[in-house]
Order: sequence, then C-alpha cells, then structure tokens
Amino acid sequence: MSDVVTLGECMVVLYPPDPVSLDEARTLLIDIGGAEANLAIALCRLGHSVRFISRVGDDPFGRRVRAVLSTERVDTSTLLIDPEAPTGVFFREWLADGARRVYYYRRNSAASRIAPDDLTPAQFSGVRIVHLTGITPALSASCAAACERAVELARAAGALVSFDPNFRPRLWSASQARDALLPLMRAADILLIGHEDAQALLEVDSDDEALTAAAALGARVVVLKCAERGASALVDGQHFTVPAIPVARVIDSVGAGDGFDAGFLAGWLRGWSISDSLALGARIGAAAVETLGDYAGYPCI
Repeated sequence: MSDVVTLGECMVVLYPPDPVSLDEARTLLIDIGGAEANLAIALCRLGHSVRFISRVGDDPFGRRVRAVLSTERVDTSTLLIDPEAPTGVFFREWLADGARRVYYYRRNSAASRIAPDDLTPAQFSGVRIVHLTGITPALSASCAAACERAVELARAAGALVSFDPNFRPRLWSASQARDALLPLMRAADILLIGHEDAQALLEVDSDDEALTAAAALGARVVVLKCAERGASALVDGQHFTVPAIPVARVIDSVGAGDGFDAGFLAGWLRGWSISDSLALGARIGAAAVETLGDYAGYPCI
C-alpha cells in the first residue's frame, strides 16, 4: 500500500558537468528526470511510500530509469516495459548567466503511450493522495485520458487529487493547455501552481488575483509558488504565507517546484498545519536549487 500514486513520464537526461552550452561541452552526465518522478523521489526521501505509474522502452535508458527509481525506494511495480517505443530522452544546459535551455526527444516515447487501461483500481487501493501534473496530458490523447481515469480511480479509492499544472510552452500553447488543464484543475482537491503558470493559464497579474482565481475553480487547498518570493496558500478562505528559504547560490533551479510539491504533500500526509507544510515545501525547494541535477539536492528528513 502506498501513500501516494503519481503518473507521468520519466526520461533520461544528459547535461554538461560545467555551465557551458551543449555545443561546447566535451562531456555529458547522465541521470533521470521528470516532474512526477522527481516528486516521487523527494517523497520517498521524506519517508513516504510512492507508486509510480508509467511506461519505459525495452532499452538501456528504460533500465536506468527503473534502477534509479528502485534505488530511491519508489514502487516501480506499475512501471511497464513497452517493447514498441523508446524511453524518452532530453538534454539540458545550465549556463553561468542563469539561462536554462532544454531539448526534448520524447515524441512517440513509451510514456506517451500511457493509456487508461494501464490503470487499475488495485493500484489505487488504500492510497491517500493521487498526484498529477499538466505535463502528462500534453504528451498524447491517451495520456490525457489516463489522467482523467486516474481522477476517477482516486475518487473511487477515497483519495485526494493533487494537481500541479506545470505548464510547458515547448509542449503546447497556453490556449491549448488552458482548455485541457482547467478541467483537471477543477477536479483537484489540492492545487499546487507556480506564479508563472497562474499568469499563463488563469490570465491574472498579481498573486492575490492568482489565488482567488485558482480557488474559484473549486480546490479546497490552493498553493501558489512564487520562487524567491516564497509561497502562499488559500484554504477555506484563510490566507497563509511563508518566505523563501535563503540559499547561498542557485546552481540549478530544475526540480525546485517538484520538491516544493513533495514537501507540502509530506506535511499534509503527516497532519501538519498549512503553514508548516508550506515551510517544508520551501525547504525542499531551496535545497533542490543548490545542487546540480533534477533531484540530487532533495534531503532526507
């Protein structure tokens, strides 16, 4: 039995060990990455059990994904091997001026073939939270349908639905994302949204407008992540705010939002107050940016 179930694509990522562009790099590091997998790893390091539903190819990259997740104690029993499609790959640059560029090679990947039939009631039995992101429905129509099925199975199991829109302009336009993601945002019990995503999807300018607009969609708990400006929440009409955790140096911001989500959900699972859950989210997010890699900085607490 798992505390959390999540669904999405985990890819292999390659990036230079130094802050240089890919065309200048002579060596690349290899690891895994993906919003849902990052969250699963972070929650497991925080002592919670997580089941990860996805597909990988029957290839070395798929075996690496499984091996790393298993080492991090993520339940990979529902990580299917697709013999007809490859594991997704992406390349990443992290430059000294703070620029981050990502190059995806995930079209027609194994994970893009996730379908509703991959999900069963047994996978959701006893689960407390089902966490989804807006990245998965962007991958294919079958992935979008699988997310809808996950919400249905969460409801049947008595689990809460947690959702982070995670808008990715490289995958689709704001208009396309808005049409697809607003129904999932309305279905969420816990809505975790970055301030930039709120501006793009909810067409708002200020943090207060974002919280109000997001809460109007129906989630009981709305959390707005504002990076170096901290985070705030609106819960049953009450406002909560926590400052960002100061960091000595931002090395790599990738994975910070996923780490924040994991920290907040860990606090929720433990029965902590909203303020303390926000503070744990801020702590995990801050730890993520001080280390190179999607999840390397997540602490064990």
